[in-house]
Amino acid sequence: MPQTHSTKKSRYSHLSASERGEISAYLKMGKKPSEIARLLGRHRSTITREIKRGTVTQVQDKNGKRTHYQTYFADSGQRVYEENRKNSVYLKLNQCSPTFFEQLEKAIKAKVRHHSVDTFVHEYKEKHPAETIPSTKTLYRYIAAGLVSIKPIDLPKMVSIRKRSKSKTTVNKKTLGKSIEERPETINNRSEFGHREIDLVLGKKTKGEAVVMTLVERQTRFALACKLPDKRAETINEAVKELLSDHPIASITSDNGSEFSLLSDLENVDIYFAHPYSSHERGTNENFNGLLREFLPKGKSLNPLTDEELAQYIAAINERPRRLHRYKTAKFLFGLAQTA
Repeated sequence: MPQTHSTKKSRYSHLSASERGEISAYLKMGKKPSEIARLLGRHRSTITREIKRGTVTQVQDKNGKRTHYQTYFADSGQRVYEENRKNSVYLKLNQCSPTFFEQLEKAIKAKVRHHSVDTFVHEYKEKHPAETIPSTKTLYRYIAAGLVSIKPIDLPKMVSIRKRSKSKTTVNKKTLGKSIEERPETINNRSEFGHREIDLVLGKKTKGEAVVMTLVERQTRFALACKLPDKRAETINEAVKELLSDHPIASITSDNGSEFSLLSDLENVDIYFAHPYSSHERGTNENFNGLLREFLPKGKSLNPLTDEELAQYIAAINERPRRLHRYKTAKFLFGLAQTA
């Protein structure tokens, strides 16, 4: 199939009135939508939708016989476009509930935040169905455009998301225990309760610095965490033993760090090790640690952190409604799974 290429750079913007005039002229010349798209440097779908938008039915009287036919008019397309823009929710910022924005700001800027933008929108909509509020996607557009008091910096995830790099296929030269490839499907598909992922959250990377160990349950995303004086393998094992005595843990999936090298010595729990440079294999824990970073930023010493403060931060995340769980909290689902 022959390919056509335009020398014009693609523009992700709405069609202008002059472009609509060009479309009208090209159609009268008998050109097809694909050719018009090439000439204007637009996607063929954009031209097709515009032709449909601006096409009107006309009546022609010829030799006393009336016939109907359809034709495209640039003025008609422009008029429909302008009418649609007037009805656009994105332009209705001043019509949205002011109370919504006031409460949203308080929720997002709270010292210990329990809501994400999405969960706040969902909860507010359920409590105030009669009020006009923007969707989550539109609200993020408002924030990015600087149209509301909340800034991207108030949402750590919004400014920290990076493009994924291509995954590398590497061979694990270390043999710490069972490979994640041996992990049963009931753990992989999260159909069985009680399986966790483990990792450490570091502050300053200097000697004598405390760390936070997190254990996240794969099915409910409920997390346990504790502050440790160091990241030695012996310290990690002792902390996990204490948690095992109080919580149902059937298996633990870890990375290949030396701090987890002795986990296989633990009894009554299966230990699996992910491939090196494959953090996505422990995505549940990685995501939780990303949320915890809002309270424990990188480069800040964790030595002054108290157990009470850490418990408060963990509870804030465990009690946060999650779209993943149809806006139920991890704490609620964890309690439900324990009684099942």
